[in-house]
Amino acid sequence: MARRPKTISRTAEIAIDQIPDLFESQLERLVTSLTNELFVRLRTSTPPGLGTPVVTGTLLGSWQKESVNRFTGRVYVSSKLNPNGSNTQDYAPAVMFGESLPPSWKGKYAPGNDSPPKTTGTPKVTQRYPQLILREVVSLEMPKVMRRITGGI
Repeated sequence: MARRPKTISRTAEIAIDQIPDLFESQLERLVTSLTNELFVRLRTSTPPGLGTPVVTGTLLGSWQKESVNRFTGRVYVSSKLNPNGSNTQDYAPAVMFGESLPPSWKGKYAPGNDSPPKTTGTPKVTQRYPQLILREVVSLEMPKVMRRITGGI
């Protein structure tokens, strides 16, 4: 009969007044890790599938990240003017969320659709892809990050 493996346990003496600092430190690391992962996914994932469409690379290159405070990370599209004079915020809401659609799209979400109007040169884009990628990052990456920052506890 096979022997059961020994249970691995970990103990540490932590004073009760150290618990908030320990928790806050782990929460900060979690927020930083998830913000970084979201930023990388939005800048490297492209259609087909979830991701930022690439025609000129302007939208892809405009993703920025920042630490708002210890417990808040932010990933966003920069509103800076690009060298060609365009502003990604002119079309980013339409491409990413189907909001503020340009007149040429005739009221329908168009990036990558097979029939006109379509955003030139990109495979079909999934509407609301930033939110869907965020959900994936939280559901798939958060457990991994939590195990890493807590030492598997």
